[in-house]
Amino acid sequence: MIKILHVITDTNIGGAGRMLIQYLKRFDREKFDITVAAPSGSAMIPLIKEIGYPVLETEHGHDMSHEKGGVSEYKRIIRELHPDIVHTHSSFDARVAAFLTGVKSRIYTHHCAFEKPKRLTTFPGKQINGMINNTLATRAIAVADAAADILVGTGVNPKIIDVIVNGVEPVRELSDEEKKEFRRSVGIGENDFVCLISARLEEYKGHSYLLETAREVKAAANRSVKFVIMGDGSARDELEKNAEKLGVEDIVIFTGFVYDVAPYCNIMDLNLNCSWGSEATSTALAEGMSLSKPIVATRCGGNTYMVEDGVNGFCVPMKDPRAMTEAILKILDDPSLYEKLGNGAADTYRRKFTAAAMTKRLEDVYEDEYRRISGKKR
Repeated sequence: MIKILHVITDTNIGGAGRMLIQYLKRFDREKFDITVAAPSGSAMIPLIKEIGYPVLETEHGHDMSHEKGGVSEYKRIIRELHPDIVHTHSSFDARVAAFLTGVKSRIYTHHCAFEKPKRLTTFPGKQINGMINNTLATRAIAVADAAADILVGTGVNPKIIDVIVNGVEPVRELSDEEKKEFRRSVGIGENDFVCLISARLEEYKGHSYLLETAREVKAAANRSVKFVIMGDGSARDELEKNAEKLGVEDIVIFTGFVYDVAPYCNIMDLNLNCSWGSEATSTALAEGMSLSKPIVATRCGGNTYMVEDGVNGFCVPMKDPRAMTEAILKILDDPSLYEKLGNGAADTYRRKFTAAAMTKRLEDVYEDEYRRISGKKR
């Protein structure tokens, strides 16, 4: 068996955590012996244990890629486990520890598509950053072409980069009665048109522009529309205050963090993404597509790969509430268009974004790395 240590620093469950959970559910356990290191108290831990994998709770790495003492702790863990491969998610300390302890296969995943500062894309910062990353990692995984472009732009050798687009399990479908009851339980009418965004409540995810969109839709729509904002984050208090200022508190629902997204995904009619600072391959959009939900999303990062205009939804300019309003109203007012986009979403999911295809790609990387470091054929 190939022994693998995954290291994640998330205390909440964001895109990286959700992808790791998808992988863990699908890995071939006869081929891969996997342990996960996660910060103590992380919301990830119960889910990982529920799937049946061992978790090592760390003192360091609470949403931090680097901190004093982190390298030493990860070195101790690696020396105790003797993994063939160390696969890190947003942990610079674990990458350093893997290098220093002589692990021959060191993989890290770049989960986001933030534009890097100029100092990392120009001389000498690009060269220094590239030297560090190309030394610490034997493979880099980008979850979207946009993420791969950013890695290359900061000096990472394109020969070590694999693009593995995020995939998800299809969201379980609820019965009509279950959907009706859930709508009632969260204050959504049976005939309300539900627009949902699932993303961390951080500035770069664009929720402030969504609230302005909600105000415009409220004024223009010919039927009742609800906007569900699913997730939590540092911007929540400010967003809730802004909803009141804009007069949309009656049509906007803040759910907070949600462990089971299926009920909300089932009752939504339209899947939204308003990011302007970072977006790789959105798991929330993929989950919605598995239920045939059309999309309206900004032209940010991987969104342009996921959303095909007029096929499964529409892409609109970033930070443009008016454009998003127009796209929402266009879909809202045309049932035949809605049906066409929903069918297109389901087809796109099956072609591009299944968890099985994603996991198989990563397993291939692991086996390729194992052959390289061991000289064995599998």
